[in-house]
Amino acid sequence: MQNRQAARYARLSAGIAVAICLLVIGVYVQRRMRSGARDKNLHPVPASVAQQSAGFTFSKVIGTHKLFTIRASKATQFKDQNRSLLENVAIAIYGAHGERNDSVRADECRYVPETGSIRCHGVVQIDLRNAKAKPGSGMHLQTSDILFDRDSGKVTTEKPVALQFTDGRGQADGILYDPQSEDVTLEKSVQLEITPSTKSRELPVNLSGSSLEFQRKENALRIFGPVRVQQNAATLTTGMLELQLDAAMRPAQAVATGNPAIHDSSARGNASFSANHLEAEFAPDGTLAKIIADQDVHGESTVERTRGDANSRFSSQHAELLMNDENGADEPRELFADGNVQIDMSQGEVKRSIATESVRMNFAPNAIGRGQRIASVETLEPGEIVTTDPKESSRIRAGKLQATFGARSELTALRGSAGVQITRALLAKSLQSSTARAFAADFNRGGNWQAVEEKGDVKFREGDHQGAANEVKFSRAANEMTLTGAASVEDPALRLKAAKIQINQASGEVHATGAVLASYFGKQNDRAATTNSMAGAANISADEMDGSGLAKSQNANAHAVFSGHARMWQGSNVLQADTIELWQNEKRAEGRGHVIGEFVEASHKSAAKIQGTKEAAPVLWKVNASRADYWDDAEKMEWSGGVRAHSSEARISSQTLDLSFSPGPDNRQILQRAIATGGVRIEQNGRTGTAERGEYVASEGKFVLSGGRPALADSSGNRTTGRELTFFLASDTILVESQNGSRAPNRRVEK
Repeated sequence: MQNRQAARYARLSAGIAVAICLLVIGVYVQRRMRSGARDKNLHPVPASVAQQSAGFTFSKVIGTHKLFTIRASKATQFKDQNRSLLENVAIAIYGAHGERNDSVRADECRYVPETGSIRCHGVVQIDLRNAKAKPGSGMHLQTSDILFDRDSGKVTTEKPVALQFTDGRGQADGILYDPQSEDVTLEKSVQLEITPSTKSRELPVNLSGSSLEFQRKENALRIFGPVRVQQNAATLTTGMLELQLDAAMRPAQAVATGNPAIHDSSARGNASFSANHLEAEFAPDGTLAKIIADQDVHGESTVERTRGDANSRFSSQHAELLMNDENGADEPRELFADGNVQIDMSQGEVKRSIATESVRMNFAPNAIGRGQRIASVETLEPGEIVTTDPKESSRIRAGKLQATFGARSELTALRGSAGVQITRALLAKSLQSSTARAFAADFNRGGNWQAVEEKGDVKFREGDHQGAANEVKFSRAANEMTLTGAASVEDPALRLKAAKIQINQASGEVHATGAVLASYFGKQNDRAATTNSMAGAANISADEMDGSGLAKSQNANAHAVFSGHARMWQGSNVLQADTIELWQNEKRAEGRGHVIGEFVEASHKSAAKIQGTKEAAPVLWKVNASRADYWDDAEKMEWSGGVRAHSSEARISSQTLDLSFSPGPDNRQILQRAIATGGVRIEQNGRTGTAERGEYVASEGKFVLSGGRPALADSSGNRTTGRELTFFLASDTILVESQNGSRAPNRRVEK
């Protein structure tokens, strides 16, 4: 029983032992299986790998400033090739003064400790921004296969590069980035596209160049040529272009050197502009604010017109063009230029040129389509404007000139000041010239002047005609010239002065008012003699004058009417009347209304004795009548309408009186004879003579009475009659001619 029980215990113990063994074996196997599984997930470590690490960090320090830091999430060092593989690489570049926060990122780079170079394959991201810049700002570049030098920090590649910056993007081949100089160079085939501001409706600016240098310290892009910049239909070509960027990496200034030139083509015309040096300044919103050109500045444009193309040329040594944002487009607003400025404009057959040392030009929108036109041109220093067309040409010089142009670029107004000189040449006419302190002209749509006004000490000349006034106005519609203020016109035969003179240049009609004074010199060849003493010139003054033919040639039938206190004199001879009418070529004058005349008679032998002097003084006759007619060639004057004449020696009254003259000393007209008719009455030295006709001979000092019943009576009551009575001023001798023709003295009494 016991043996059997012992055997049972033995068998139970063995079973438990086996179970335990199996359990131990199972746990062991399970652990081995788990360990095998973990071993299956591990890469085998190649024999060439010397060391692996979970991270990599390296910094370059210059002085107290950290130049850059290289970080990688994993680094593997190879024994046989003396190199390391860096994964998830990020290079932070701080610059020489810690002002940068640039970065270079790549998935995988190879590091060579001996040379200190790091070459990154695959896509490489480069961000250039300032330390204090906002996220997303600065310049972003994407390339591949870069080489980073650990010692210098330089980044280089020859692969294509794509870049983006605020309002722009581009591409190039090859890059060099030096963190110490902080410059970035795109080495080949640079292409940039700059997007205008959001409010602009302009197309993007496309730029190309052979290479580009981004100067970080100056925040400037230097693009080396040949450079080509294009926007819309405008193209800029230059040797080099430098773009100054603002803090937001937007263009603030552009400088073009190396024969920069701009060309603009459109359906309506072409334009070009060039200089040795061009600058452009941009507003903070990206719009173009100013263009500056220096040295050998030239511009040219052609605009197609139905009446002929409008062409313009411009040249100077310096120019500044101010721009405006007009409905989202950059348009010129104002131009300043100096240094030998020359502007040439033509439309059809009309050509104009402006020359000065300094000029300002304003622009306005075109009447049709986009773009701007020249609205005005103003010289800031003395200048000249020359205009030519098939019919005439003119030259205007002034201390300051201003030209205004209409909606279709036609000249509408021209102003001059600070001393104006004008010359004008017309076909088959004499040269016209004038000077004044100020000048203004208005033009019609065809470019022809409509009205011209000159002010301030105006003087003008046309052939042998000349004039002067404080103000002169010309009207093309009326074909009239108006002179105001100390006005005068003059030719070899006539000088006319008045407060105001109006002349019709076609008909020669003249109207003068206010202190009118006309001087007639006779024939042109006689002027030198008559003007020496002015004794031979006939002068007429009046309140008003109307004439015709006076503004034309000497051969015209010049006629004038002087009214209002009219007064005519020649030497000592004077004629006054309400109205004096003159026919210049007929050498005839007529006075009407309250006519008064004063004339010097020829002296006679007994004049001194009568006057009681050693030498005879001139005897002046004064004549009053309703009308007087004078013929210069015949040297005679007819008075009518009731005449009264008197001198210091005698008095004559009659219905008419004819006076005859002859030249005296200095070409003076001297009274030689007077013939009175109709109710003649003569009073002389207490004697009174009556007849139908009376004749006075000045050189003999005698009177002859005839016609009707001539009679002569003295104060004593003596009376003498006869068919003809002759008596003398110097004596009481009376010659009586009887009916039968006998002639005998009545008596003779010596004085």
